[in-house]
Amino acid sequence: MINYNNLQKDTRFKDYSEFTQKILGSLNLSDMQVDQLLTPRYQVCEDIIIDDVIDFIKNSKKLMIFGDYDADGVASTSISIMIAKHLGIEDVGYYIPNRFEEGYGLNTEIVKASYLKGYSHLLLVDNGVKAHTEIEYAKSLGLKVAVVDHHLIEEPLDDVLLLHPEYLEGYFNTMCASGLMYLVAERLNFLTPKIKAYAALATIADVMPLWNKNREIVKVGLEAMNENPIANIDALSKVKNYSAKDLAFQVVPKINSVGRMADIVNMNTMVKYLLSDDEVLIQQYAKQVLSINDLRKNKGKTAKNIAMRQVDEGPINIIIDNSIHEGVLGIVANQVCNYTMKPAILLKRSGDVYKGSGRSNTISLKDLFSKINPDYFEAFGGHDFAFGMSVKSEMIESFIEDVETVVLTLPKKDIKQEAILIDNVSISLLQELKQFEPFGEGFQLPMFALEKPKSYKIIRLNGYGYKYVFDDFWLKDAVYFNTEISQNELHRAQYLVGSFNIHPRFGLSFLLDMVK
Repeated sequence: MINYNNLQKDTRFKDYSEFTQKILGSLNLSDMQVDQLLTPRYQVCEDIIIDDVIDFIKNSKKLMIFGDYDADGVASTSISIMIAKHLGIEDVGYYIPNRFEEGYGLNTEIVKASYLKGYSHLLLVDNGVKAHTEIEYAKSLGLKVAVVDHHLIEEPLDDVLLLHPEYLEGYFNTMCASGLMYLVAERLNFLTPKIKAYAALATIADVMPLWNKNREIVKVGLEAMNENPIANIDALSKVKNYSAKDLAFQVVPKINSVGRMADIVNMNTMVKYLLSDDEVLIQQYAKQVLSINDLRKNKGKTAKNIAMRQVDEGPINIIIDNSIHEGVLGIVANQVCNYTMKPAILLKRSGDVYKGSGRSNTISLKDLFSKINPDYFEAFGGHDFAFGMSVKSEMIESFIEDVETVVLTLPKKDIKQEAILIDNVSISLLQELKQFEPFGEGFQLPMFALEKPKSYKIIRLNGYGYKYVFDDFWLKDAVYFNTEISQNELHRAQYLVGSFNIHPRFGLSFLLDMVK
């Protein structure tokens, strides 16, 4: 922990309070970042590739849009459809693959079906940079193909129109697929409230760094949501005034739950939902989404209990259990990772492979998987802190042995900021700090630590955790959503570590991340 009194002020924020100068000073921001905070930019991408994508859509007689089964996938598909309709293309189809039966990315069956239904153009959004075989097959059938993707390019695509952040200038080079389609809509002067909102939602969902164009998109999207009620989002959340954190925790998981529960619900219906302006349909479908999300949470809770029983003292937890629902593997891997502060990989048998998901907050999974035998996999991919894989069943033991060996050779990365020990803070100071929203990836506020007051009581929140209630203290209470900690541990704690929030009805609140 760092004592607040020992923090240095960042005088670049001289027009703000000492509190703001010290808290933002603790983040070691670059001059470029400070400039974006103090003087927000609004810059249109003028790269010729944007015009090429517009022309591709304009020239399509019958357009098929192929997306992905996560929030960015359905948001970018929805934005693409709205743009196509705006450009006068009446015959627009779309398809989101089944997570379990088809997996990620384009497949030849969909290409063939699109051809047989008379589609002339195929637009791949949030996928495509790895679909070399499928794209060549589409071209052999006479289909025109364009790709809007942000995933790692391992091999260049030959003779295919590709909009990818890697090929754009620095201000635009860390965007998700929905952000890229936002650039297209912006060039057309077609930034509707929905397009603004969905691009912001997807940018948060895909954990894009909140600088440069991403920062601009999320700011604009939050303003759109808070100024113009968007029923498709509002029906999934009780939030009245959205922040980036609200989207990340209150909306994104509910959209993603539909893709995760692909054995009982079709993610294509989420695109229909996001496009709809029918209030009755929106409310009816939102109820179904909330029900699916509750089911996902229940399956996740069961899976977490199973996984936690297999946690060991090794450098990485590799957990195999065939009873865990495939759609929650990543969620539970993340929970195990956060609890143990070690990398975690969860796997289950599916036919001839073990499907799995890895999470890490200490080592780079991209580095880990680049150093083990690629022959282990039917498919794999991801980034530093999240990875998906399908491991050949006959090689699972060698895979585990190799991973456990290689992980010991990798440097650990500390992604946790030190908490700031503070004596007091006011709502007005926190409101001043909130002017620099959005906070998120690449611009996280530090955790705050409070010395636990002597006078308090602990209230159990049935099924959710606990709440400290304070007497004669500047803070009324502190909530801890942790069902696994004991009351004895809460009593023994000296410090409470977490984040502040300003509730519209109840005022200042403190959400615990841990106790020490």
